[in-house]
Amino acid sequence: MALSRQSMILCGGIAVLVAGVALQWLNIRNIKEGDRTAEAHPVRLGERMPRTLSGWRGRDEPLGPNEVTRTAAERILNYDDYVFRVFEKDGRQVSVYIAYWAAGRMPLQKVASHTPDRCWTENGWRCEDMRFEEPVAAGKVRLRPSQWRRFVPPGNPGSQQFVVYWHLVGDRLYDYGMRFNARPDFVKWWRDTLEYAFSGSDAQYFIRLTSDRPFEELKGDPGWEELLAALAKLGLAREK
Repeated sequence: MALSRQSMILCGGIAVLVAGVALQWLNIRNIKEGDRTAEAHPVRLGERMPRTLSGWRGRDEPLGPNEVTRTAAERILNYDDYVFRVFEKDGRQVSVYIAYWAAGRMPLQKVASHTPDRCWTENGWRCEDMRFEEPVAAGKVRLRPSQWRRFVPPGNPGSQQFVVYWHLVGDRLYDYGMRFNARPDFVKWWRDTLEYAFSGSDAQYFIRLTSDRPFEELKGDPGWEELLAALAKLGLAREK
């Protein structure tokens, strides 16, 4: 016999209540914000990424334009280490951003929620095109499939940024699915929450490459191959 509408609402309310109680109990593992008490364990990302590329000038950039926004970013992301490096050559620009969290430092769902899909669109950027499981390669270097996007910045419709990103959890690639991730997938959010609550998390990397021109135009560039080779050593090398 089918449940009445009132019964379904009641069952749903009970399920939400039970889930809320469970989350309160599980919160002793810091499932919401991660471990903010442990000392950071940097992994020398700044040294592991090339400071210059063949024919390219490189410079490091902060995560925000001023101390207030930088402090806020550090508090929200709660990372152990990061690098944000910009490379320029002949009027074009490529950048690499990598954040690292030691095992248990940050919940999976928290890291997975800070993608360009969400953070850039919340700041006025518009996604014009997207691809999933996009190959990234240069010369003999082959990286794992990426999430690919083309964004237009606010107030400048004539400009665009091409983006690829990955999220490594231990030695596996986080599965964002075939969708735009401005909002978390409900099922995956619960799965990741429970996984972190019961067993913590492996070490994590979030890796993002951006370019003001299509990545295809970098084919054959020695500096581009150098950059991808460095990322491959972080765990992005495509499995043969």
